[in-house]
Amino acid sequence: MINKSFVPFPTLETNRLLLRLVEDSDVEQLYEVLSDAEVAKFDYFHPLTSIEQALKFIARFKNELEENEEITWGIILKETNQLIGTCNMGSFDDGARRAEIGYDIAQSKWGKGYATEALGAVIEYGFTTMNLNRIEATITPGNDASVKVLKKLNFVHEGIVRERDLIKGKLEDGIMMSILKRDYEIIK
Repeated sequence: MINKSFVPFPTLETNRLLLRLVEDSDVEQLYEVLSDAEVAKFDYFHPLTSIEQALKFIARFKNELEENEEITWGIILKETNQLIGTCNMGSFDDGARRAEIGYDIAQSKWGKGYATEALGAVIEYGFTTMNLNRIEATITPGNDASVKVLKKLNFVHEGIVRERDLIKGKLEDGIMMSILKRDYEIIK
């Protein structure tokens, strides 16, 4: 069984980042990240156009957490206490001990290793605390940067899942990548 005990909220820490609950007070910084068309390009949502939409995202994060459907961390840059993105884990399958991860990072922070660092902490939490056996990610074709991040974390490219996701009203293929606990333990 997966350990989905998210009370108290599991705050994670890396060298440069703090991964914590996204609060209403983060709304302006979250809006700044999710209103960028390049950040939203390969995601299911359109770029946000109002602070109210960002508040709805925060409310959804909290609701999904309460329902044990998904956990979303705010990615905070320790140096500035700035929210630079989010990272989530959801689509839990208790029997197979499987979950899916995703993330969004502010465009101004791309190429600095923050996504790799944040996902690394979430993956470690998933395998060591949540008792996961498999962590998956599905990437929209064309999102080469995300494929590169996952390869750095030793995810295996498994193939293409045809018309897997509805992205901005269009069925899109998904690049399926995963890491297994046994593979993670070898590289750790």
